[in-house]
Amino acid sequence: MKHKVRKISSLLLIFHTMRPLNRFFLFLLFIFLTINTFGKIIWEEKFAVPEKGVWGDSDGQSVHIDLSTIEQWSINYDSCHFAEADDYVKTVSTSGGRFEARDCDGDAIWSSRWIDIRRYQQVNCELTARETGSGTKPEKKYLKAYFQVGNQEPKPFESNGINEGNWSVVTASQPKVNGDSLRIVVHMNSSYANDKVILDDIRVWTDQPEIVDKSQLAEVGDVLINEVLFDPYPGGTDFVELYNRSEKSIRLDHLHLANRDENADLKTIVPITSNELLFKPKSYLVLCEDAEKVLVFYDTSCPDCFMDVDDLPAYNNNSGDVVLLDDSMDVIDEMRYSSKMHDPLLVDDEGVSLERISFNDPALDPANWASARGSAHFATPGDQNSMAGTKVQEYNMVTIAPKSISPNGDGYHDYLSISYQFTKPNYVANLKIFDAHGAPVCDLVKNERTGTTGEWIWTGKQSNGQRCRLGMYIVMLEIRDDQGNTKRFKKAFSVTDRLQ
Repeated sequence: MKHKVRKISSLLLIFHTMRPLNRFFLFLLFIFLTINTFGKIIWEEKFAVPEKGVWGDSDGQSVHIDLSTIEQWSINYDSCHFAEADDYVKTVSTSGGRFEARDCDGDAIWSSRWIDIRRYQQVNCELTARETGSGTKPEKKYLKAYFQVGNQEPKPFESNGINEGNWSVVTASQPKVNGDSLRIVVHMNSSYANDKVILDDIRVWTDQPEIVDKSQLAEVGDVLINEVLFDPYPGGTDFVELYNRSEKSIRLDHLHLANRDENADLKTIVPITSNELLFKPKSYLVLCEDAEKVLVFYDTSCPDCFMDVDDLPAYNNNSGDVVLLDDSMDVIDEMRYSSKMHDPLLVDDEGVSLERISFNDPALDPANWASARGSAHFATPGDQNSMAGTKVQEYNMVTIAPKSISPNGDGYHDYLSISYQFTKPNYVANLKIFDAHGAPVCDLVKNERTGTTGEWIWTGKQSNGQRCRLGMYIVMLEIRDDQGNTKRFKKAFSVTDRLQ
């Protein structure tokens, strides 16, 4: 049934992407598949891990217990007696996994963890109860299923909750449970050496819509696509970085990533997560299929900002679309990328991300994206973008400090700082140092893309590595935009003191 639920969810997503002519046929298929199927699974246990529980020993006295890694449920075996190695209450690998009681000679009480159901109405509980063997005494072979809501006393399932003696196999169910928290409690006993009592396929589900705090749902402008790597290094992987620009914590399980086909229709739609996780305000989130394949190439100050997503939509190396959607398949944010958006001066754009420049400008504006700077290792996952814009100023400003440097290693004015603040980012910068006679002594910056603010450092050495003589020098910075417009800035300073 779980596979059918996934197919239905996929059909709902595809429905929003189809042209109107085809939606009628998909609608008929959807009705067919939803007959006698489950809605949203809130909690389930299929006992996929075998040999977890309690069992006896051939010595007739020892008891073995292994509940390691089990967090979904617990077992109380105080009333049981395990005289042989084949006496047990534990999970087994039969039929893909199930929980069995065999010759335990007492009441074994299996309990689920407390399940949060406060966001749902009319919750349903179901499980499979099975027995094998010929034993018929009700007090010696039974499976009794109960549900407990909050501080209330446990109550037996409405349908097939009490099973005693021989009953073969039934589905025990309890419909329309409401409350804040729910626990399933199952009493099991098989006091026959050759008979088994079996618990399997426990499921808590609802076909009602989730009750969601609307203040935790993303609206347009709340969550932005902030950085995209679509052509990773060999051995690396794509990533999409989101930024929560809002002041609210946003539910990630109500967001989806997608791409588009050649007709601009939504193509692959992937939920970011099925878990109730909150995206904190003013924070970054890096979505990828394997965080380690990103972190091996790039530095980050926030490794906790990474989240692995199963089957991220395919983002081709040449061009494509990155789409962020809500549950209604409405677009929260979208960007259209192309390798041509990279800095034309890059020798190779493999492994270079596109960074958003401004949160205020639309993601669909190609001018709002630029290649990550080489000084940032060509990507900044989990951190502020290297090309991020600041508040637009009404001037371009270049400053140097100090006006006189003495690069002798004594820790005082050992280097020159050249800082800039521009009206817009993405200039191509060239910076040279000239002596008082106009002769170039150092090419400090060559064809480097700028942000809106930045800094370069000169340590008093010529391009050939030799130290400069004492005297007056000129800093000349030339910047050029993509339209070919050029601006130049000149600043004078001196090199003093004895060079070591």
